[in-house]
Amino acid sequence: MNQSIIQNLIRKSLNGDLKSFEVLIDEYQDQIFRLILGILKNYATSQEITQDVFIKSWKHLHKYDFEYNFKSWLFKIAVNESLNALKKTRIFEEYDENIHVIESDIDDIDTLRLNKLNLAITKLSQDQRIIIQLKHFENFTYKEISQILNVSEKTVKSRLYSARMVLKDYVKEN
Repeated sequence: MNQSIIQNLIRKSLNGDLKSFEVLIDEYQDQIFRLILGILKNYATSQEITQDVFIKSWKHLHKYDFEYNFKSWLFKIAVNESLNALKKTRIFEEYDENIHVIESDIDDIDTLRLNKLNLAITKLSQDQRIIIQLKHFENFTYKEISQILNVSEKTVKSRLYSARMVLKDYVKEN
């Protein structure tokens, strides 16, 4: 969906059109859930937080600045809500068995590699996991990630480099 359609939907939503906001939810719900699940590692809690993100975005939609990418704004809310949930419930190390590798037509060797990579990602620090997810799974730019996380682009690059090195070492050892 292009930015002009998204902005049109936001304007309609601001005028009370709930159907337009539902279209935005449909557009971003899976991506938001995937990000939150990657942070929290708990399926049920991730579902709840995803709902909270959209409730919060609806309540604060009037604060959205049309100069910025809506997806980045929404992901910023998702990251903040996820981090707040971690602080409240202390689920840092919990691993939920409901997390599955995305099914695809890759062969067994690639599946094994992907499983190793997924396991390695769970071993990263919280900051590193978030950076990896935003960059490699959601394809945000360094600038967008810096806006979402409220850090400099240099910090984003540094954290990303460190995370990649940890992943490389982990995959090499295992």
